[in-house]
Amino acid sequence: MSRALTLALVLAAVLAVVVLTTMEDGRHFVSLRRWLMYGESGGTKDIYAYAANPDNQYGKLGSSLLVVNPNTVQLLSDDGTILYDLPLRMASPQLSVGRQLAAVCDVGGDTIYILDQNGISRTLHTENQLRYFSARLNGSDYLAVTGQKAGYKTSVSVYNGDGALMFDFDSYDNYLSDAVVTEDRRSLVVVSLEPQNGIFASKLRVYDMESKQLKSGALIMDGLVMDFHCTGNRVLSLCDKRFTITTLDGDTLLDRSYGNLYLHDYALTGEDFCALLLGRYQAGNICTLTTYDMEGEEIASLELTEEVLDISAGGKYLAVLYGDRMVVYQRDLTEFAELEETDYAGQVHVEPNGSVLMISGSSAWRFLP
Repeated sequence: MSRALTLALVLAAVLAVVVLTTMEDGRHFVSLRRWLMYGESGGTKDIYAYAANPDNQYGKLGSSLLVVNPNTVQLLSDDGTILYDLPLRMASPQLSVGRQLAAVCDVGGDTIYILDQNGISRTLHTENQLRYFSARLNGSDYLAVTGQKAGYKTSVSVYNGDGALMFDFDSYDNYLSDAVVTEDRRSLVVVSLEPQNGIFASKLRVYDMESKQLKSGALIMDGLVMDFHCTGNRVLSLCDKRFTITTLDGDTLLDRSYGNLYLHDYALTGEDFCALLLGRYQAGNICTLTTYDMEGEEIASLELTEEVLDISAGGKYLAVLYGDRMVVYQRDLTEFAELEETDYAGQVHVEPNGSVLMISGSSAWRFLP
């Protein structure tokens, strides 16, 4: 009888998962997973507290929150405990988070700090007062570093999660401002700054990680790459004057000039989409929020007249923090959930499961749709 009862319970559980997955495109199943992870949904809970600092940067390292500013690096557990508090002195910290590691680069400085859940794991230092430009981790904890090198304009180096050097390249001719290893660890994408026929341009150079040979390149005319993101075979490049989506083979799928519009915000890390927030005026609330798929096609567009403080993409969700509320949209900009009391939050971080970390000046908490 007990075996029959166990079998019946298993079959019932499987049937419930199938039903939840098929209903409303799996939204109920996603809610079930959130409930199993965090408990009751539909509310907020204070889980992190830290010192207010206008220069704070935030990142999730596992279930913990990493808070970085020029004077300190803190890691806070989800029960509010400070796991470590490291006093540092940095001029311009850049934070990048991978799977189990985080990298804090003092841009223009001579040190990169690699951290795990226990604190600083290791550090990288330049020689002869040379400077680092960037340090980016991918989802496999491969670290790509660009910086100065004696006798060259720039160099790029790649280290695996254990700190072993996997790739290095020195540039005689052009400045390499940024780099990242693709998620499959087969390619390295490097941002090169170089003039073309008297016009400033950025070039995305793609190297094979095994052969260390240049595979392809994509030219971005009249654009300085300020941020970029790799997903699958796509490179999303956020520039000062335009936004592009290119392939690792060098094909351009989207080249969206801002024209006479101003870039207010962006989100590059959706599962199969990205978002741009462009406005008619440099300061003001009249903006257009647009999502694009990875083929460069527009998915949806939404005219906004409310103040937008921050946007964040994760999984199939886009969180938009307005002045007095927060809305979670799906990629087609249909509303998924709404939070009316944001309690002075100034930033948001949406997880792939749709939960949102609400971040204020001195505390952060999770909203469960």
